Formats: sequence, structure tokens, C-alpha cells
Amino acid sequence: MAPYNRTSYYGNSEDHGIQRRPTNSDRRTTHRSTRSSEGTVSTTMSASTGRESSGTTTTEAPSYSKKIVVVGDGGCGKTCLLISYSQGYFPEKYVPTVFENYITYPTHMPTGKTVELALWDTAGQEEYDRLRPLSYPETDLIFVCFAIDCPNSLENVLDKWYPEVLHFCPYTPLILVGLKSDLRFKKSCIEMLKTQGLTPVTDVQGQAVAKKMGAQYMECSSKEMTGVDEIFERAINTVVANDRRNIEAAMAAAPTSSGGPPKEIAHLPGVRAFKKKSRCTIL
Repeated sequence: MAPYNRTSYYGNSEDHGIQRRPTNSDRRTTHRSTRSSEGTVSTTMSASTGRESSGTTTTEAPSYSKKIVVVGDGGCGKTCLLISYSQGYFPEKYVPTVFENYITYPTHMPTGKTVELALWDTAGQEEYDRLRPLSYPETDLIFVCFAIDCPNSLENVLDKWYPEVLHFCPYTPLILVGLKSDLRFKKSCIEMLKTQGLTPVTDVQGQAVAKKMGAQYMECSSKEMTGVDEIFERAINTVVANDRRNIEAAMAAAPTSSGGPPKEIAHLPGVRAFKKKSRCTIL
């Protein structure tokens, strides 16, 4: 596996501070949740500060409960992506992640229904390779991430991350996510990479890798808060479209003479998984 260069081009934290998204608190609330027989008992966490409140509330069950796992090289920006989305700010300091979960309750815009979205952050370091597979069961979608300022991290997508998720989650939809897009044209980043005979990853290069994976491709800058919401909106639309209930309803509404799924939904990864898993024998 190619070595990952962890050099940060963001500079000192004093130069950037914590950047907050002003409307984030109006759109979603972040929770750390525990299950109970009477519903979801949640400790509410402020979307603007990330601090937990002292009280708890019981929320109504969401229409969908989905799980997204995020993988990629250590230091490529996975945790910043999740924090900027779920808590509305860009973290000042890099703290290596072992395993961390975030629960959010966004709205699926086409239907107006609430989705309980569990975001599973994973460690990219090799010493956690044996533990990381514990995160994969029951995953609805995977973000395979790399840093645009580190070409090696894109190489590792094909060398390590794609083979790994293909092994553990062969039917799970993938989105290849290019992180730190704001660094693509940053002079200090370009000059640093030039000393190594490298250049920032281009959109074309990212698209080419995504095509090999059969994945969607998107980019964002967690620091500038650009493209983050669009990535999660795409993810939410994908997992809801792939929900077993929606697939069954679509198949019932538009059956084909061959008995397969309608052509309108046949391309969805969830349909392929549904077909595969439906081949069972009851003894």
C-alpha cells in the first residue's frame, strides 16, 4: 500500500478558527441514541456546538433507519466530513479516530419523511485492519474517501479500500468522495506536491476511479462547507430508494413478464442485493 503523507496544508488553526454553517441547526438535530422498548430515547446534542443537553427526550420512530460507513486512509478528512455535516462546524485539530458513531435525523426531501442516519467513522490506520470489519454488517451505503491533496490516498482506494468493502459488502452502494477540494488550487499545496513530483488529484482522475468501482463520485470541502450537504443528500436519496419496502412496492406496481424487477429500478444496487438475498431454501 502506498504511504500516506499526512502533511496538512490548512495551516495554523488560528488562521481559520471554527467555521459554522448558520442554518444547520434549523435543518437537523444530532443525537447519541440508545434503544428502549418505548421508542428511541435520545440525548439531544446541539447542532451548532455539539454539546449534549442535560435532559433526554423520546422521539417518534423515524420512517427509515439507515447506516453509512465511512472508510479511507487515516488523515484524509473522514472525521471532518462527518462533524461538519452532523454538528455544523469544522474541527480545529486533527484527532485520530478509532471508531466513532454519529446519529442524525435528516429529512428525505422528496417524501418529507425522517431518516435516522447512523454515520460510522472508522480508523484508516493498518493497526485497525482487523477491527474495522466489525463496522460493516447491516451497512446501507459506504463512503470510500480520499484526500485531493494526497494522490497516494486515491491509489489506496483501488489497492486497499475498494477490495476491502467489495469483500465484506459486495452489494452495498458506494460513493467515492474526494475530500479537501479547497486544496486543489492552493499554492502551498501545489508547491509541496511538486517537490514530490505529484499534483493534486483532478476531477477526471476521481471520476475514472469511481467508474472502475461502479460507484458514484462527489467532492467536497469540509473546511469551506461546500459540497457537504449535497453528498449526504445524494446518500440519503440512495439508501431510501434502495429500501426493501420501496423496492417491493415498485416491483409490485410494475411487474415484468420475466418476473424480474422493473427496468426503472433494476439498476439500483439495492435491487441486486434484494434479488441475491431472496434466493434461499427453506428446509
